[in-house]
Amino acid sequence: MFFISNEEEIKYNKGYCVIYFFAHWMPYHKKMIIMIEKMNEKYPNNKYFAINTDNFKNQCKRFNIKSIPTVLIFRNGLEIKRITGCVLTSAFTKAFADIFKTQEKYNVTK
Repeated sequence: MFFISNEEEIKYNKGYCVIYFFAHWMPYHKKMIIMIEKMNEKYPNNKYFAINTDNFKNQCKRFNIKSIPTVLIFRNGLEIKRITGCVLTSAFTKAFADIFKTQEKYNVTK
């Protein structure tokens, strides 16, 4: 996972991209990081970004982030899934599996 330090680093136009919006003070931040890291291990062909909402207020407006944590999944620049709030690990992994099952089966990244 790549922690964004400036707005130009966000690249989500090609292939699959996962963007995690968080704040360090969030109670479930460490749990979410662990879940996303596991998805990164299972689906390594995707791009994974983390955006600290305290530092990037413009990105929160740009992506219409109303609460944290929020995880956005994009395919070729289009949002295909939004996961808001701290969810159960099983629900989180199922959401990823549903999206990436074709990618995993056929080794497709686009």
